[in-house]
Amino acid sequence: MLDVRELDAFYGDSHVLMGARLRVGPGQRVALLGRNGAGKSTLLKSIMNAGPRVKGEVHFKGQALGAMPTHRRTRMGLALVPEDRRIFTHLTVAENIAMARHGSGPDRPAVPVAEIVRRFPMLEPLQQRPGGQLSGGQQQLVAVARAMAANPSHLLLDEPTEGLAPIIVEEMARDVVRTCTEQKVALLLCEQNIWFARRCTEHVYVIDTGRIVFDGDWQTFDRQPEIQQRYLAL
Repeated sequence: MLDVRELDAFYGDSHVLMGARLRVGPGQRVALLGRNGAGKSTLLKSIMNAGPRVKGEVHFKGQALGAMPTHRRTRMGLALVPEDRRIFTHLTVAENIAMARHGSGPDRPAVPVAEIVRRFPMLEPLQQRPGGQLSGGQQQLVAVARAMAANPSHLLLDEPTEGLAPIIVEEMARDVVRTCTEQKVALLLCEQNIWFARRCTEHVYVIDTGRIVFDGDWQTFDRQPEIQQRYLAL
């Protein structure tokens, strides 16, 4: 289980997260919705110890992570797909995926590249294409596929649909759900696209100006339209 308790996060003097609390159980798929600047990316980076200065507690698999460095959190089974993708543009799709296999842990063997490509069919004809020659949607699929190569137990996925064509968004939703189900991977998805989040998850949090303002399933979310109007409407 991933358990975030009373988490505060700072960039310099800027106080970005305030008392954030969130849980993702084994195999559970959870959405974190919020406007731009609400604190979604900061929360994922705080979980990974990848930038912000953090106060509070992050527990993973029953262990308080404290000041544990990012690479050790990865070896424990956390995998972050950042909003800006960060694939290696000079490496092929297959090489990008293969690189990530080094993030697997002793109790979670890496997944073969061929198996990852099977789970993301749109990448099949692109395996030998350099990352720099891919479209934005293709790069996003590579970023997600790469994270899964390390065989994580929890995937942190940051704004994967931003700027993508609807057909790519639909394909990604199918691939993410199928892959998480087959590999028994829990998902924490940060999104503004409510349709995509609903397709991929069963539980939802809403964050606004660094505070969690809603926690419930999608049925409860739908019964409170004021939540969407107040915290998510543009």
